[in-house]
Amino acid sequence: MAKVKILVLNSGSSSVKCSIFDFSHFPERFIEPAWKTEIGWKNVRKAEPREWEKKLRQEILGKTFDCVGHRIVHGGKKYAETVKIDAKLKKEIRSLSTLAPLHNISELGNIEILEKLFPNVPQFAVFDTAFHRTLPKAASIYPGPYAWTKRGIRRYGFHGTSFQYCARRAEEMLGEMPKRMVVCHLGSGASLCAILDGQSIDTTMGFTPLEGLMMDTRSGTVDPGLLLYLLGKEKRTVKELSQELYEKSGLLGLSGSSSDMRDILAKATAGDLRAELAIDVYLHRLVSMIGSMIASLGGIDALVFTAGIGENAPLIRESVCDRLSFLGLKLEEKQGALPQKRIVFGDPSSDRVVSSPASKVKILVIHTQEAFEIARECWKLATC
Repeated sequence: MAKVKILVLNSGSSSVKCSIFDFSHFPERFIEPAWKTEIGWKNVRKAEPREWEKKLRQEILGKTFDCVGHRIVHGGKKYAETVKIDAKLKKEIRSLSTLAPLHNISELGNIEILEKLFPNVPQFAVFDTAFHRTLPKAASIYPGPYAWTKRGIRRYGFHGTSFQYCARRAEEMLGEMPKRMVVCHLGSGASLCAILDGQSIDTTMGFTPLEGLMMDTRSGTVDPGLLLYLLGKEKRTVKELSQELYEKSGLLGLSGSSSDMRDILAKATAGDLRAELAIDVYLHRLVSMIGSMIASLGGIDALVFTAGIGENAPLIRESVCDRLSFLGLKLEEKQGALPQKRIVFGDPSSDRVVSSPASKVKILVIHTQEAFEIARECWKLATC
């Protein structure tokens, strides 16, 4: 079979990772991209969309590829598989943007830029929600009026491509698929997934990517009564409240200085009390929600850390494992309570098992390869 060159745009909340993969067959194991780059876009995409288009154009023009794969965060109830992008799908992505305001509209913008630059190249949408199509009703249905369910109001879950890759990679590393595995995707956006025999059965994000863990600028789960109070008693508008929850909360909101865990860890080391508070709340929520995932599984055989914080912040991993040590988690070697120097993020580190032989639970650090997983999904359709 001739090679298929696949361009992947993996849009996160703070950057777009662009990669080109050359596949001559369906890859079971990870293959390095032939080309890759990362473009920061947190401020540009909102304030200067034309400048963003210019930056993307500069990176992509001159490259050759047969198809394009896009990570689309919210697929709603209709899309549980990778699909070819057409006018109808673009309309659906736009309609779901209110449920993923940090992602869907921006991802749609990237699709339309690529349409202008390469009008004859097919594009595919790979949905973050697809991996969670196996969620049982007990984990996906909200305890509101049952009519909500009829309208598609339910828990969808996100970071699916990351969870899917990490589950397969853990199987490779351990020689078998762990029966009960919790994967911690800890980046700018963060969520957990309880994976039973390779399938998602519970997760922390829900109807939107706002539910669950405390994140860089997102609050994660808060009492809905608090939101009613702010809307009623304090007369906040929906727009104001949305901005606070999505852009002014989380690590940034509590630390008052940064949304970057590297900065906050450094400030905590220097004695900044707000930074210490942000870390304490982050860990409290993380550990308690890992506990809920373990309860859904009825135990745990493997705990996986991935994404920027999960891979590169040993303090977070060590604190989590210490607090869960009553379950028999034991790390091979600790690197100290607080870092002595600024942690380097983004450098690909080798996947590794970090649990000690005495640990009852395998503990893994995996460099997530979402772009590769997206390319694999696109290969299936591109070669039909």
